[in-house]
Amino acid sequence: MPRTAEKQRTNITLTAVNLAAARELGLNVSAISDAALAAAVRAAKAEAWARENAEAIAERRAWIETHGTPLADLQVLKID
Repeated sequence: MPRTAEKQRTNITLTAVNLAAARELGLNVSAISDAALAAAVRAAKAEAWARENAEAIAERRAWIETHGTPLADLQVLKID
């Protein structure tokens, strides 16, 4: 049986025009806010990971530039 995420009540500040338009259109402001927040969290985590691993990524790219891609001779589809 799937579990639903625990919800927590919070207060947010929205522009009156956007809130009125959302209500008029019957949009679920809580669900939209939660989805937007989840997307922002994913993006922030990805950016943090990229910053934290930038040195290793640069080293790997430099190695590939010098030595080529591992197992390149076994690659079936070659784009040249």
